[in-house]
Amino acid sequence: MQTYIIATAYFLFILELLIISRSFWYARRERNAGRPTYTPKVAIIAPHYGWDPDTAEHAKSLLHQDYAGMYEVFFVTHEKADSGHDVSYPHLCEIAESYPNIYVLLAPNIVENNLPRSQKVQNLLTAIEKLPDDIEVIAFVDADVAIREDWLTLLVNPLQESDIGTTVGGRFYFPQTWNIASLVEAIWVNFQMSFQGDHPFSMVWGGSNAFRREMLEKARILQRWEEATIEDHNTTLAMKDVKRKVHFVPDCVAITRTANRTWHQIVEFTNRQMIMTLHMGLWRQWLASLIILLPKGVLVFGAIPFLFYREGLFPIVFIPFLEAFGYRLYAKNLPQWLREMPKMRETIGITSYVTSISVFLGGINALYAVFQRKITWGGVRYEILSATKCRVLGRVKPKRKNGD
Repeated sequence: MQTYIIATAYFLFILELLIISRSFWYARRERNAGRPTYTPKVAIIAPHYGWDPDTAEHAKSLLHQDYAGMYEVFFVTHEKADSGHDVSYPHLCEIAESYPNIYVLLAPNIVENNLPRSQKVQNLLTAIEKLPDDIEVIAFVDADVAIREDWLTLLVNPLQESDIGTTVGGRFYFPQTWNIASLVEAIWVNFQMSFQGDHPFSMVWGGSNAFRREMLEKARILQRWEEATIEDHNTTLAMKDVKRKVHFVPDCVAITRTANRTWHQIVEFTNRQMIMTLHMGLWRQWLASLIILLPKGVLVFGAIPFLFYREGLFPIVFIPFLEAFGYRLYAKNLPQWLREMPKMRETIGITSYVTSISVFLGGINALYAVFQRKITWGGVRYEILSATKCRVLGRVKPKRKNGD
């Protein structure tokens, strides 16, 4: 019995390692791909919610993209009953006032207007309605990510190939403090890049992606978004419908700096991601988490209490160290500029030691998703009915502090 437990745990670990290895070779091929310059006119749509100094820097970075073609930026946030608009609106207007190719839009509030979609989807639809006729490519970027000057060039250039339906950049969480919850969340997010490529497991991430405008009609993207919880999973499915690739661009990585995340925050976040993955129809990605990550985590962490009684189980303790090695191997596949950032090497080293915890959390998230369809996102509660339909359940009241 002990032999079977150890063999199964190591077999599942080897599957993880093979996925990382595949990602490594894909990135190497993609970096050596010699494509001609492709510079169509682009619209960058950047949905906003909330405001802080980092958000201001992220927004300004869109104004200085090193892109050889023409592009316009559409900042979009939403109306609010109490103040008339989200707190980000006046800040975005101030940034945009000196630039002729920057626009700031206000989307209707979904709760007050009883609209059948998430607020982010509504923001995107509002922006798309305002696009000029000469826009050829639409790029999307989240407000909470830091991008480089070549972000747009990297994201747009592969779209010249007809079999590529959409391009997607990577998401990298860079913890600024070393509390365990923040490190676990970083592993959970960062390891997802090892699943990306131009194969069936690749997924669109809404925080950094682009597609040719013609895909709105060809892939019926807007019809999929009309009553949806989130846009990126629907874009993934839309590309599958028209037999186009979701193409990962390994050097196009957006960074989110995190600090002092709590366990409640990361469990809510990771559960939400997996609930959407399952109930919006990305079965392969969800099933891989359930049948690989969950059993291995149960075997490894379940065996630890018995190590003093069953010495034959001792080889299983090496798996967490091997997974730490796997994360460091994965990190060598990151763009050179990212690996050379200050404190990055130390952070990757420290973070790697919680890889097993994070991977096991992914398995737990996959199991939890089977029993839950409701999520909280941006202060609003939703029920996911299908890939293309959701029910808006209303605002979530802020938790009262002690003494209030």
